[in-house]
Amino acid sequence: MGFFDFLKPRNKEYVESCWPGGKMLQVHMDYDTQKQVFTYVGRYGLQFSIAKADLTEIIVKAVSRTHSVIQFYKGDECVGTTDITPTEACETIKDWMQQF
Repeated sequence: MGFFDFLKPRNKEYVESCWPGGKMLQVHMDYDTQKQVFTYVGRYGLQFSIAKADLTEIIVKAVSRTHSVIQFYKGDECVGTTDITPTEACETIKDWMQQF
């Protein structure tokens, strides 16, 4: 994924999205309602997917007083870590994901 690929249109027929900091932050989480897969799209090409059925725990881990990362666990194994973003954005993504 290139630097400006987040601007390209994608098939969003069955995809719900959460942009916690708006489009300028470039960080967002997608949820494909048919495949039941969460996909994180971060800065500089960072991207990973995890099936809803495999996701056992979502942890917001502080890296400073104002910023955090989200770690996604499958059992005891960490299968993905987001970019460092404001803690409020991390909490927004976590709350949004827990709706599903």
